[in-house]
Amino acid sequence: MKRAILFGLAGALALSTTASAQLMGNGNFWYSGDGSIPNFSEAIDGDISNIKANGYNLSWKPSQVFQWGDMYGYSKETDLESRRIRVYAIDVDNNLYLADGEDPAENGTDADLTTNYYFAWDADNLYIAADNIDNHYDIVQHPDNGDNAFWQRDTFWITMDLSDGAGPNNSTNIVDFRACPCNLDESTASLDISHYIDGEGTQILYGADPSYFLGQELVGGPSATGYWFETNPSWDLIFLFSPDLRSNVGDGFAFRGRFIIPDPDGDDSYGQTYFGADQNDLGTNAKWPRFVLTSANTTNQTAVEATTWGAVKSLYR
Repeated sequence: MKRAILFGLAGALALSTTASAQLMGNGNFWYSGDGSIPNFSEAIDGDISNIKANGYNLSWKPSQVFQWGDMYGYSKETDLESRRIRVYAIDVDNNLYLADGEDPAENGTDADLTTNYYFAWDADNLYIAADNIDNHYDIVQHPDNGDNAFWQRDTFWITMDLSDGAGPNNSTNIVDFRACPCNLDESTASLDISHYIDGEGTQILYGADPSYFLGQELVGGPSATGYWFETNPSWDLIFLFSPDLRSNVGDGFAFRGRFIIPDPDGDDSYGQTYFGADQNDLGTNAKWPRFVLTSANTTNQTAVEATTWGAVKSLYR
């Protein structure tokens, strides 16, 4: 069976920090604070322990979606036998199918895909790392579709709005950035970026034009439980088509971010998780989660504990 995963997690992930907590509620707002990305430099050397300990941590997993469904009720489209879960109260759509060759006992569990992303920044770069649980390390797309078929391999994909929701969703303020969990020399499509001009994306693969990426590095590969990677897209690359906004980078600069995480598990088709936008309105960038650069050099953020679910409930009474 083909497998598709849709977590419209626009609505429901909660994170906590030492300073404040934040909730994504129904795809419209971050109800209590923004995602605060700390300020420090990170060497791209295969050791992600520092950014894991001190960076901004964004994480979600299938068991949470079942938990939300049990708390808030499943929609009529839900088919628990096929592990498809919709929870409209918090805009979750988790559409899981069994991939060819995937262990049925792991399909739809936290072993299938649990994401853990980490972020930091300095004056030159945005730093991104991953330490994901995944039952199938998959970095090769179907041979008939070419290297640009990023959806047919494990991929990190963030769509950034550099205008903090003030600009359109198809202009130079929008950047699609993708990273595959492998070393640069292992795949021509280890990095992939699209800047938007007049509604059209200008997709560039690393292997097609390495110089376009302005010195960006990427290392990654399989781990005992899934895969990891780390990379450092420069602000100059991110703002390549909106240089007038580049000078805004610093303490307090905010951008919006929507995430799509392909997880095909070896299938010719693809599965993916959506995170950061209302499942019915993926294009409204003003609704995407908001991230703010902070001068603090550590945040020690972790996934929210079960005791905070009372706060979530109160939002929907």
